[in-house]
Amino acid sequence: MGTRWLTSFADVAEPTCELVCFPHAGGGTSVFQGWQRHTDALRVSAVRLPGRESRLREPAIADLDELVAVLVTALARLTDRPYAFYGHSMGALVAYELTRALRAAGLPLPVGLFVAGMDAPQRLDLDRAHDLPRDELVAWLVGVNGLDPEVLEYPALIDLMLPTIRADLAVVEDYTHRPQPPLPVPLHVLRGRDDVQVSVEGSGGWAELTSAGCAVTDLDGDHFFVQRHERLVVSLIEADLVKEGAGR
Repeated sequence: MGTRWLTSFADVAEPTCELVCFPHAGGGTSVFQGWQRHTDALRVSAVRLPGRESRLREPAIADLDELVAVLVTALARLTDRPYAFYGHSMGALVAYELTRALRAAGLPLPVGLFVAGMDAPQRLDLDRAHDLPRDELVAWLVGVNGLDPEVLEYPALIDLMLPTIRADLAVVEDYTHRPQPPLPVPLHVLRGRDDVQVSVEGSGGWAELTSAGCAVTDLDGDHFFVQRHERLVVSLIEADLVKEGAGR
């Protein structure tokens, strides 16, 4: 099920809302493959970006403005029904900027924006990792738990993955926030208590970017805490969207 840009994991009869998920740097739709089993109210979909999975032969897009412009067109059909965005790390930034671009295009906005593993865009202060030499980048990825140490045994696989990871990191590291009026979309921030890439102050800045309220939920774990709490995260998202009625 799905299109070149969007994959849905199951048919859901009369869902309250479609939850569209954006992966972390280097991630693909498979990150969200298990989410549908935790909800009957939502249809879970994931954005399939170039440079991974069935689009491995396509070069990843390293510029956020370019990526968002393509996504506005690719996902415009979603806006004829209730939908919400979830983004993790790089995916949080993409989901946020896409929401702003949809507003600029005069299209209906998501009924909720869920962000995890990312400081507020106007407060980002990131390492410059995407242009590190190969071995230094690999060491950095291992250090931030972005690469399983077992993968080090397969250098050819690492070399296959690195161009996409570099491009994804550049999307975030080359980003400059441009102030705009707050979004009229409720925000829910999820963060891992042991995530060294996210600060309490930085993630708290998301509240400045919405006029519709911002909730914050802390969960045990590091940058990829969601993997430990998949059922709980889906339940939190479902509760928010069902509570709001996911109506317009």
